[in-house]
Order: sequence, then C-alpha cells, then structure tokens
Amino acid sequence: MNQKSKMCLFTVLCFLGVYLCMPVTASANLVLQDFIESLEMKGDLRVRYEYKEKDKPDEDPTDRMRTRFRLGMKWTNPEENWKIAAGLATGGTDSTSTNDTWSDGVMFETGDIRLDYAYAEHKLNNFKFIAGQHKNPYKTTWALWDSDVRPAGFSGQYNMDPVFVTLGWYDVLYYGKDMATMEAIQVGANVDIFTAALAFYNYHDADEIINGPISDAYGGDYTNMDPDYKWQIIDLYMKADIKTDMAKISPHAQVFYNMGAKGDDGQSIQGGDLNPEDENLGWLIGVKAKIDRISLGVEYAEVGADSCIPLLKDSDWGGALDSTDVKGFKIGLGYSLTKHCSINGTAYLYEAKERDIDQDPKTYHLDLKYKF
Repeated sequence: MNQKSKMCLFTVLCFLGVYLCMPVTASANLVLQDFIESLEMKGDLRVRYEYKEKDKPDEDPTDRMRTRFRLGMKWTNPEENWKIAAGLATGGTDSTSTNDTWSDGVMFETGDIRLDYAYAEHKLNNFKFIAGQHKNPYKTTWALWDSDVRPAGFSGQYNMDPVFVTLGWYDVLYYGKDMATMEAIQVGANVDIFTAALAFYNYHDADEIINGPISDAYGGDYTNMDPDYKWQIIDLYMKADIKTDMAKISPHAQVFYNMGAKGDDGQSIQGGDLNPEDENLGWLIGVKAKIDRISLGVEYAEVGADSCIPLLKDSDWGGALDSTDVKGFKIGLGYSLTKHCSINGTAYLYEAKERDIDQDPKTYHLDLKYKF
C-alpha cells in the first residue's frame, strides 16, 4: 500500500472513529449518569487510641493509635430486581478487625485497603436472597459474633411481619483442600418495642477449624480433644427499644448453648481440667441508652470455654485470655459533636471464668468517629 492510500485509509478511519464515538459517547454519558444516580455510597472513619493491659508482671501494656476506614457501595438494577454491593476496609486478614495501626514497624507506614464484602442481592416481594460475602444477617451481640465478621456464602430472608426467618449456608474455612461449612437458621418476631429471635448454628469439620486457625492463634495442644467435639449452637436473642421524649433505652440479652461440646475433664478447647460439657454456655445482659447527644451502655457477659468459636466473637473483650472462659463488663460512653461526628470511650474489664489465672486484663478505647 502506497503512502497516498495509507493517508486515505487513515482519514477514513478517523472519520469513522469520530462517527462511532459520537453516539457511544452520548450513550456512555447517559449510562454513566444513570449509574451514578443509582449508586449509593456511605462510609465511616474512626481514629482510635487504644490502651491494653494484660496484667502480667513481665509484660508491658500496649498503647497505640489506629485507624479504621470503611467505604460501602451499592448499585441497584431496578429493571432486573437485583443489586450488587461491595465494601472496602482497612485491616488485614483477621475477620474480627478492620483496624490499621499507625506506623506499625515502619516510619509513617501506610495502611492496607482490603475487600470487606462483595455480594449480589435479589428481592422478590418479602423474600431476599444474598450470594457472596456479606454483613451478618442474624440478630446477635458481640458475645457470640464480632461485628466485623462477614459470613461468606448464601443467605435467605423472609419477612412475614411481625415474624421473620433468616437461613443460610456458609464456607467458614478452606483449609487443607477441605471446606469447613456452617448452616444457620434464625426465626424471630418484632412485636411493638420487643424483638426476640431463636437461632441454630451448625458447624461441620470442627477439626479443620481447631487444627488450623485456632491452633495457629493460641498454640495449644488439641490432640486430646474428643473426636466428636463440634459447635452446634442454640442461641436466643432478645431486645426492647423503649422511646420517651427524653431518651431511647434498649435493654437486651442473649444466651447461647453449644450442644456439640463433647468430652471429659481436660478435653476443653481451653485445656486444663475443664470439661467441655460443663463449659458450653454463654450469656450477656445489658442496656444501652441515648439521651439527646449522649449515648451510654453497660453490658455484662459470661462466655464458657466451649460455648462458641473463640475466633469469631468480639476480639477486644477477652482477647488477652484466649477469648473464651471469660467473664466481665463492657462499658461505653459517647457524645455526638455533630450529626455525623462523635467521640466515644469504651472499657473492657474481664477475667477468667473458671481457669485459675491471676490476671485482670483491661482494654480502653478512645474513638473519634465520622460518618459520611
């Protein structure tokens, strides 16, 4: 092809490109505009000072600054009646924390952003189906589930006001080319100011969880545990929201029982001479209140050694004592500086429930929170 032919071809292609780009650009602008209109975004930023004291004579307390940043996005397709949601958050692979420690080992180290959740949601009248990793759909408290945990799997929810049903199947752990899974179901009702829900969580392949992440986290010897040891947890949750002209008061309680904790003395997940069949109960009782700009809460909990999975409950309360076989308080006080900015303080005061451990660990948080 000679130079003149090349120039002619190039000119034709340029005009063709301009012609094709014009409607595509207009269409893209329309699509982009519609996309932006249907995109919901929200997030929060938390700046925290943390002080942790394990109450060990040979170990100094920990104090550090931490950041939590979360950004959630949701795109709705109204014509096909489904939506996609995804969230980003600071933190590492730990499912119970989205905190990033300032300058951790490196001067002015920058934090990591990870995928917090990503799921598709279909809705048909009163039924909702969720596929992917998503926020916990079950009504619960921190004594059983840390609020940062994002179950990965499939959830279905059906609302027959005032009764609701939530059920699901989840991939809890992929370890050694095997999946440790869980089925769950919760049935409850919202009646006036009162909410009550009864749930059952059935975990499979408990040995994968014990010999994998639990062994890695706590370094214990679990070879002596009963081979029939499981987590089959029955859970009852109750809450009331009492509203007055001056305040909103929310008393709440939870009790859970692991009917799958099998074994004899010394076969508890916390070792020692504990019997798992005697340490399979956990419970919490508390009250939260909101008075104008002031919020406060007092909660007391006792979590038996074998009542739940240690790595999935609240990681701040009980963490210094391997999370279970713990009893104590969580106390919080907050003040809203503006509608979307608040300052909060939280104290975690706890001790061993049955083990002979001479420790009274304490953790204190002072948070500055922003929501957008």
